[in-house]
Amino acid sequence: MATCSDPHNPGRVIGRSEVERREVYMKKLEDQLLMSYPILVEMVTSCLHNTPQTRPNAEQLLDTLIPIQDAMENTHGGNLGRSINIVNVLHMKETKEKNKRIKELEVMNYNHLLNLPNSYYYNYVT
Repeated sequence: MATCSDPHNPGRVIGRSEVERREVYMKKLEDQLLMSYPILVEMVTSCLHNTPQTRPNAEQLLDTLIPIQDAMENTHGGNLGRSINIVNVLHMKETKEKNKRIKELEVMNYNHLLNLPNSYYYNYVT
């Protein structure tokens, strides 16, 4: 469970569920899919459940997703597979860019540490 500031008392920290943290995205998902694929919305919500034992396992997910995929492909003329591939390519590109940025920040951090005077390090460690 993640925490956030209480909107009514900013000095107080309260717990928020994963579904609450993603409320904006869940609302978009519900708006787009609730009427046509309510089981998909339910599945996404259950995947975000705070208790790992209540989350569906991979077999349960496949049992839910395969019929939905078949229905979507029949409804949308088979374009779902192509759309999924495009999303995967975009996701891989984004991940590659993020990993590159992380490496850059690691190098910057390392270089910064090398430039610190030895006395700073010894005072910190001892």
